[in-house]
Amino acid sequence: MSRGHSIAVCALAILMSRAAYCAHPMLSEDAGTQGAGNAEIEFGHSWTREDGDLSRLFQPQFSYGYAQTVDLILQPSWLANTSASGGHGFGDTNLDAKWRFHTAAPWSWAVRAGLELVTAEHGQGLPYGKVSPHAAWIATIEASPFILDMNLGYAFVPDSPRLRSDLYHVSGAAIWAVHDRLSLTLDIALDSDPDPAKNRPPATLLAGVIYTVVPGLDVDAGYLTGLNSPASAKQWLFGVTYRWTP
Repeated sequence: MSRGHSIAVCALAILMSRAAYCAHPMLSEDAGTQGAGNAEIEFGHSWTREDGDLSRLFQPQFSYGYAQTVDLILQPSWLANTSASGGHGFGDTNLDAKWRFHTAAPWSWAVRAGLELVTAEHGQGLPYGKVSPHAAWIATIEASPFILDMNLGYAFVPDSPRLRSDLYHVSGAAIWAVHDRLSLTLDIALDSDPDPAKNRPPATLLAGVIYTVVPGLDVDAGYLTGLNSPASAKQWLFGVTYRWTP
């Protein structure tokens, strides 16, 4: 993976981030919040193969319910890839807030926004001293046993002549609660290509499964593949999510 693609991975991290409530390994965020005083920690891993290169992203996420409808979110990252120009080390860090600003059953609406901060090693992230702002609009419909999520996202990548500065994300997802412990997920996304010479946006499909081991503890797995020629990456995702009331 080239340095440019490594930067793009960090810049798109928020747009590809997992939901702060219970929806890892999905691409789409849901509008749920933790609730005042509640917390969640999520350990998300992904392995991606693209153009013969293999990359790994470890992206844990800590969410704290600052208020009933407001979460504060910290999301560091660790990157590794096998290309000649690649390496391994810390990636950039997302510092976000999510606000669920309206609920009228079956709809919920929220915004997640924040900054990607420069914490990367070995040139795997943003230029030194720069920050990347990002935001995502979120809509969730609950129609038991299904939950539908829709996202519109944007990230700005500063001072990157080899990369597109304005990155957009559109996605839609469905979660089917098969029973109390098992959910199946399907997620489709369309993202800006970070390469400014390419105008056709990559489209991807992610299928996943979430299993509740005990209340508050989930394990999950997913597989992402491209739906068109610009989306050449193949990705496996695995995660563990734990929620508690301090």
